[in-house]
Amino acid sequence: MKRFIILFAIMLVVSIALMWAMMAQNGYDLFAPEMAGMLLVAVLVAAYVSFRISRILARRVERSHDGSPLKGAQKTKLSGLFNSKSKALQAREARVAARRKQLIAEGKLVEETPLEPVVEPTPTGEAPTRVPQSASVADKMAARRERYRRAKEEGKI
Repeated sequence: MKRFIILFAIMLVVSIALMWAMMAQNGYDLFAPEMAGMLLVAVLVAAYVSFRISRILARRVERSHDGSPLKGAQKTKLSGLFNSKSKALQAREARVAARRKQLIAEGKLVEETPLEPVVEPTPTGEAPTRVPQSASVADKMAARRERYRRAKEEGKI
């Protein structure tokens, strides 16, 4: 709600300032009684745009908690203003982390470790023909040379 109000205030000020400047150039008064409809439209448009932007930012925060690849979007300088966590959520996360540490210390929970890719060991004396995708370019090229050499020996090339 705080995000919506901040965005609404910014949008309203910008839209009214632009309308006032445009109408002043043409000799009209924005705050005349005949222009009440235009002011109402400016307020409604500012509210709609603010609502849409706040919903987009809220969905982005939800996706960031679900493990979405859009992690960089939450690390901007203004992210603290628009994507801040509530005090209740921060307190809950702290309680969950403390409980997790306690359960790990008691041995009731195993600490999660990131899985490393399983690389099958090659028999000694043989060069590998397949390497993981995360291998270095030199390893990939060595495996390619070995596959080429074996194919040539077998008469496939």
